[in-house]
Amino acid sequence: MTNYEYLYNKEYYHDILYHDLFVNKELSYSIIENGTILPFKRVEEGNGLGGGIIDDKGNFINSTSLHNEFGTSYHFDKVEKSQKLTVIYLGMFHSIWGHCLTDNIRRLWFLKTDSYRKQFKDCPLVFIPLGKFKFQENFQQLLEILGIDCKRFIPITEITQYERIILPDECFFTPDGGMRYFTSEYRKMMDLIREYGLEHRKPIPYKKVYFSYANYKKFKQIGEDRIEEYFKGKGFTVITPEKISFKEQLNILVNCESFASTIGSCSHNIVFLRDNTEVILIPRANYLTGYQLALDQVHNLNITYVDSTLSLLAAKAPWDGPFYYFISKQLMHYFNEEIDKGFSYWHKNFKDIKTYIQYGLNYGRGGNPGTLQYYSVIAAECLEQYKRTSKLTRIKRLMIKMRMFVKYR
Repeated sequence: MTNYEYLYNKEYYHDILYHDLFVNKELSYSIIENGTILPFKRVEEGNGLGGGIIDDKGNFINSTSLHNEFGTSYHFDKVEKSQKLTVIYLGMFHSIWGHCLTDNIRRLWFLKTDSYRKQFKDCPLVFIPLGKFKFQENFQQLLEILGIDCKRFIPITEITQYERIILPDECFFTPDGGMRYFTSEYRKMMDLIREYGLEHRKPIPYKKVYFSYANYKKFKQIGEDRIEEYFKGKGFTVITPEKISFKEQLNILVNCESFASTIGSCSHNIVFLRDNTEVILIPRANYLTGYQLALDQVHNLNITYVDSTLSLLAAKAPWDGPFYYFISKQLMHYFNEEIDKGFSYWHKNFKDIKTYIQYGLNYGRGGNPGTLQYYSVIAAECLEQYKRTSKLTRIKRLMIKMRMFVKYR
């Protein structure tokens, strides 16, 4: 069971916590006759992601975009290419690592089935690259461990009609664009990768790791350096995963006994940890991603969510940031650290608050109304501490003391 007791407001997330996100169902595939694959295109409708499969009647198949309810068809004057072929459609691929671990591989289970080997093993494997997607080395290594050669994958960059499109079911999916679910086929792929890591395990000199986003300035993370320093003080080694290969990351993950990260692509790597590993996850703002909640349940881990942010200016889509990190009482409580009476967020934590406000007003613009609700208690506590510790307040107190001294001298 995952522990949510160190969140500021557990009731805020009440509707999405404690769901069983494993679905026990038999996966199969469908055949789309004379289907057309639309390459990725930015559009004004929906979430702005155009592309996917339309059938011979012109119906768009929602799940063939990045994921269900997150894409759309778009108008086109003609089919640019028509081929008398049967192809296997593997999805729309995103370059972000978290999507590589989830959306990009959700149909790959099919390539390990008897149906594929007996009927379709010679069929071309096609996919839609989202934006500037390329097979980065780490994703190639992950696929290699799964026994899949990405050189066989053919990107669809023109509007192309095929005689038959084989569409495997998804082993990691969302019905409505919100909660995510996974099947045994997804777990088997993660097991296979984890077992590879265990079979090729090499000793490392540390057992506690913190996976950091510090090098990703585009994620608009302010103050994560303080989180890093705090975890270093607790015996954690800070890892910047983009600097090492996936196989090196995997070796760290199967060796460690404690793993910590803010929530995002880094934290999705918990699917490779050994059972019963201690996991500390820090939300970036007032949201818990459905991806992470599903991945939490793939293996048996000891997971605790700990709030340590004050991301008051998060954008309407809170995953866009900006995020503001500081050392919270919740984080200190998790480590059983005694909090003295003189504890002040202001002096110890608000080093970059001016930068955050300037950046947040220009980018986030406080567009997410939920932030005020979620952070109300902790924000009020910080404001009260500021009043007590500000220069003006200290000067007023000094003047009162001086008056009292003169009066009673």
